[in-house]
Amino acid sequence: MRKLGLAAVAVLLAGSLVACGGTEDGDAKGGASASAPAVKESKAPAASKDVKITKAGVENHEVWGDGAYVVHYTITNHGDDVANYFAEIRLVDKDGDHLGQTGVTADRLGPGKSSSGDIGVLDAEITNGKLSEIVGAKVGTVDRTKPE
Repeated sequence: MRKLGLAAVAVLLAGSLVACGGTEDGDAKGGASASAPAVKESKAPAASKDVKITKAGVENHEVWGDGAYVVHYTITNHGDDVANYFAEIRLVDKDGDHLGQTGVTADRLGPGKSSSGDIGVLDAEITNGKLSEIVGAKVGTVDRTKPE
């Protein structure tokens, strides 16, 4: 499981959205444009349903340190084929306003298989407030791709 920095997350997310036509809720729809061929629509469930946040909050963590905001997650492949996942984790304040985001991945996850992990939030990932203002995390855009 790889942990991605903010810069890598932004590049991957932007590239995935341009290449795959992903939407905020993780639902990808096929379509044609002058610069890209039509994308075959998958019969697999929307990728956003494959990612669950199991716990989030401030904790003393052996990797992320004491008093770190840590998001625990599980990614389950509900599709019929092996898949790679990139999931955006959005961080919000007490008013539900967006503070920043981080990202998690699962590579070559088989059908019906799950991958669980945790990720600590870094100061650099908070662009609209302070790390101490985080009160919640939610799944944002999820991209599921077929491994090469």
